[in-house]
Amino acid sequence: MASQDEEPLPGSQTASQEEPSKSAEADGGSGGNAESTVRKVMAEHAAQDRGRTLPAGMKALIVLSLVTFGCIGLHEVSNLFGPAFFALTLVLTVRPIHRWLIRKGLPPWLSAIFTMTALFGFLLGMVGLTVWSLIDLPETLKGYSGSFKGLVQNVVDLAEKYNLSSGKLSKDLLDNLDFDKIVTAVTTVLEYLTSAGSLLGMIALSMLFITVDTMTMKFRSKIVYEHDSHFHDALEGFEGRVRQYWIVSSIFGAIVAVINGIVLAFLHVPMPAAWAIFSFVTNYIPNIGFVIGLVPPALLGLLDSGWLTALWVVIAYSVINSVIQGIFQPKITGDAVGLSTTVTFLSLLFWTVVIGPLGAILAVPLTLFAKALLIDSSVQTRWLEVFVIPESEAKKRYDSGFYDVENPADDDFVDFMSAELDEHSESERSKAGLGRSKVRLRRKSAPEGGESGG
Repeated sequence: MASQDEEPLPGSQTASQEEPSKSAEADGGSGGNAESTVRKVMAEHAAQDRGRTLPAGMKALIVLSLVTFGCIGLHEVSNLFGPAFFALTLVLTVRPIHRWLIRKGLPPWLSAIFTMTALFGFLLGMVGLTVWSLIDLPETLKGYSGSFKGLVQNVVDLAEKYNLSSGKLSKDLLDNLDFDKIVTAVTTVLEYLTSAGSLLGMIALSMLFITVDTMTMKFRSKIVYEHDSHFHDALEGFEGRVRQYWIVSSIFGAIVAVINGIVLAFLHVPMPAAWAIFSFVTNYIPNIGFVIGLVPPALLGLLDSGWLTALWVVIAYSVINSVIQGIFQPKITGDAVGLSTTVTFLSLLFWTVVIGPLGAILAVPLTLFAKALLIDSSVQTRWLEVFVIPESEAKKRYDSGFYDVENPADDDFVDFMSAELDEHSESERSKAGLGRSKVRLRRKSAPEGGESGG
């Protein structure tokens, strides 16, 4: 047995000191191998995910299929959905006035009653004026029965003179263009308008419940913004755009209607006030509303005074519409909608098929709502809006960095009514955005702090 003073064998201490270092190297090597294995597995999974990614065409097909099924469902409930959505857009249009009245000291419930009463009064007044102005149209048309038959006969004689019509075709034309049938059709349309009480009642009830439920939206809006700021911004953009669309259409439609009425009175076209109001209503129908508002006064001018009056009506309507809505309106308000002409026209046809005649008036608001939900609500899908906006709008947004996925710019749309009446909204949004940024920074820095502390 060795004594305590006995020195250790040479090299024994060195060997004992080298054992920990070897074990440490072994641990380090195993750790490095594990890390490389994990990275390799993750790379393989990423490659598999890329291989399983559907082509863009298949994704578009799936989305279109889902949209088709959704539209079939909307068509089945169009009698409920159309009036309810119309009421929603009208309530959103007057919301800045409601909030402004509250800030001026008016109780929320009284402000809601005031705005809803004014809104429904305007809607009821427009329907009433339209019906009142056109109620005498059937009797007025009956007085032009002889002129109409003579006009049709002149057209047939002219066609036969240039060998453009056969005898059978002339007979069919005279039979189909029966003036009594036209008067009966006009009377049926007017009766439908006068019996639109159920539609107005549905709109009124929807406005009532939506107004009561949205008297205050501060915390609900804040919660949505903190959990998904892009979805919140998409809905906010829809609200501003649909508000500006209704206001701009109403203001310039009224200006065009007044000028049209003056021109028709000057040309001695029967019922000028009725056609002025009619042109104001058809102004809300995109693209073809101008044509719908033009045809009746032009035909009545033709029956009453001849071709020259009808030609002047067409020229006057075209010039007024082109100058006011084609030149002055864009310069004053800019592009309030941001949809291309083709998309606007197709949306008119599409929504008319889906929810009926009301879809012609709601075509643009419904398209803006679908765009907000399916495209604007995510940074990853923003670029898809290039298929529905004009080239100039796409260039402006591209230059501003709106489509940048990593650091996207905010939407530069300015809601002029909200900016004037709701000046505190921007500061509230800035505060919410600051809080959202702090939350993101904390979530991002939390794993790094945990690793460094370990």
